[in-house]
Amino acid sequence: MTNKNNYKQGVGIFELLTIIFIVLKLTGTIDWTWWQVFSPSIIALSAGFIEGVIDVIVEYSQKKKEKK
Repeated sequence: MTNKNNYKQGVGIFELLTIIFIVLKLTGTIDWTWWQVFSPSIIALSAGFIEGVIDVIVEYSQKKKEKK
């Protein structure tokens, strides 16, 4: 039996950068705003949202072509 889940496991680069930036902010090493600290996560979420919207548009257009 094969695993049909396409979920990645482990920590990605955006998550790793966010963790590093949080640690640096809390230790006082960097004097960034919290928006800057969480920017890798915000970028990753935005990219995922855009990818989802594109997937929905492609699916809709493919189903519309199948009906014709």
